[in-house]
Amino acid sequence: MIKHLGFILCLLSFSFLKDKQGFVQQTSCKGYYDTESHLFVYTEVDEMPEFPGGMTKFYKFISNVPLKGTDKEPLQSDVFPTFIIDTSGHVKSIGIYQKLPKDYTQLDRNMIKLLKACPNWEPAQCNHKKVAMSYRTRVTL
Repeated sequence: MIKHLGFILCLLSFSFLKDKQGFVQQTSCKGYYDTESHLFVYTEVDEMPEFPGGMTKFYKFISNVPLKGTDKEPLQSDVFPTFIIDTSGHVKSIGIYQKLPKDYTQLDRNMIKLLKACPNWEPAQCNHKKVAMSYRTRVTL
């Protein structure tokens, strides 16, 4: 019995051994390779990206989107911007969720223009390493 317990403890101790990089960690980070930006982009990370000053400041920043539209466009109150925050914190590949550029309203185009002027974020992290992350949000005006 003691031999079996010693064997089990020995096996468990091997699972905690360090490799050259540090402790082997399990991660819940998931992503995909984005052919447009030529980056591996994460959709699930250990630490979310952070706008300077926090999300309250981000929503205050994007609330400055001009509401001008054209008379021919239907009234729009929600915008669903999508973008990638790269490993340097830059906002890239900005678009509107489930819309093609030809279908963008003036409000959508104004949101994209505003996000292009967005300050750098603190990038997302996976295993304590900065990674690019896909980000989508809803803005109700």
